[in-house]
Amino acid sequence: MPEPVAIGIDVGGTKLVAATLAADGRVLERLRRDTPARDADRLVADLGGLIAELGPGLPVGIGIAGLVTPEGVVRYGPNISVRDLDLAGALRAEGATHAVVVNDASAAALGEQRAGAARGHADVVLLTLGTGIGGGVVVGGTLLVGAMGFAGELGHVVVEDAGRRCPCGNQGCIEAYASGTAIGRRAQERLARESTDSRLRAVEELTGRAVTTAARDGDRLAREVLVEAGRWLGVAMVSLTNALDPEVILLGGGAAAETATWMVPAARETLEHRIIGGGWRRPPDIELTALGDDAGMVGAGLLAADHAT
Repeated sequence: MPEPVAIGIDVGGTKLVAATLAADGRVLERLRRDTPARDADRLVADLGGLIAELGPGLPVGIGIAGLVTPEGVVRYGPNISVRDLDLAGALRAEGATHAVVVNDASAAALGEQRAGAARGHADVVLLTLGTGIGGGVVVGGTLLVGAMGFAGELGHVVVEDAGRRCPCGNQGCIEAYASGTAIGRRAQERLARESTDSRLRAVEELTGRAVTTAARDGDRLAREVLVEAGRWLGVAMVSLTNALDPEVILLGGGAAAETATWMVPAARETLEHRIIGGGWRRPPDIELTALGDDAGMVGAGLLAADHAT
């Protein structure tokens, strides 16, 4: 078995998953604990316990949803009750010799670039599709974190001025058009104003998953809603491609694989038709991620290993 080079930990709303990692991103030993989501002190203590059990002395990378500074301060975490928590500093006080904290979707982008679907590509954009939309960017093989550490909030790329209201409070973000929540809401709007026959009329709670299930069963309205969401996703990809010129755009998260049949072709067509210089360039490939829920854990650990050298 190869020697571990780092510990990667994914801090989710319900579970902590930690693992030792080989230099190529392979998971060597894995542990799982419940997340004490409403107790910051307990969270730090439990993370310290995982580190001590897996390999004290190894660099530690933490991926966590929220706004994270380059110094490892979690300014805001939507899934756990932390505000302005110096998580990197707290872990060092718990005995971690080297700790790096990063947004989980950004960590996932690096994990996929180093060890997943984008291996061999230096310039990568990741969009994670779920209840909301997250993202991450790798440029020249380096994770883009930005001046304040908040780079990669790709769900809040604006695709329509004064458009649909986003949970972030802004209007027109791609999250308001192509997330699971947005897909369910759009289906509800269509059903309210059209007499189209659809099995979705019998669904008590119109979620993105319900729409996807109906589409898989042949429902025309459900498929149209997913294609429309895919076109909006393509609009966001146009701006991201024009700004960053990635080799590949990855789609991950719980909704990506389930909706890919309808959303990916629509996104690809929009991207091909609207990117600047389309006659002189090949648009980036659109691919699904490969590492699943491990991507953020792997990326965070490998980032810590980079910083420790």
